[in-house]
Amino acid sequence: MDTKMIVKDESLWNRIQGFSLDAPDADFPFSKKLAKEENWSCDFAAKAIEEYKKFVYLCCILPDGASPSKIVDKVWHMHLIYTQNYWEDFCPNILKRNLHHHPSKGGAKDKSKHQNWFINTLKSYQEVFHDEVPKEIWLQDKKIHKCSWWKRFRIIPLLTLLFLMSSCFGEIIATVTSLFISLLVAFIFGSLLGIFRGDNDSKDKNSGSCGGSSCSSGSSCGGGCGGGCGGCGGCGG
Repeated sequence: MDTKMIVKDESLWNRIQGFSLDAPDADFPFSKKLAKEENWSCDFAAKAIEEYKKFVYLCCILPDGASPSKIVDKVWHMHLIYTQNYWEDFCPNILKRNLHHHPSKGGAKDKSKHQNWFINTLKSYQEVFHDEVPKEIWLQDKKIHKCSWWKRFRIIPLLTLLFLMSSCFGEIIATVTSLFISLLVAFIFGSLLGIFRGDNDSKDKNSGSCGGSSCSSGSSCGGGCGGGCGGCGGCGG
């Protein structure tokens, strides 16, 4: 992607920014539905929607389109479900062109292509918006919120010390220490179980399964979205 060919469109950006995905007469608007279905806070959902708008803008001004993060892709998928809003209002009146979803076809070659596409999207984001991407939205796969594994076991040195002291303070300390050791074993087992569950949850969340639904344009959303989530491929005329 040649970023030198980027042609910004202030009028388009203003229209996208001014567009609300929440219908004014809806009791359960788009943003609240998104937050509920993805188990996000309302603030995080609002942030994800703002980044989705930036992604859409990049799709329209970059020569080769753009590739979304998994968080942004979730917003896009839900917007596609609102078919009337997306195809009869957003695309013709705001973008003034069609914006199709192109999921990854799978395979090592396609995965590599979409990874490079995603990297170029991040570079273009910085150039266009003069800012770094919000990590919690665009770099969610980096697991930046996970703590180091050793922090789970910081209590071990203390319990070891108590165990060594038990020989000096008799049966009471020994009994207390034994209790601590039992709790330690339970703690370690629970932590390891949490780690394995966390890995499995991560795999589930990052697997990119799009639910097998179909988009209005006829392009399938059932393909893998992981590590490229596909992209827009540029706006159609």
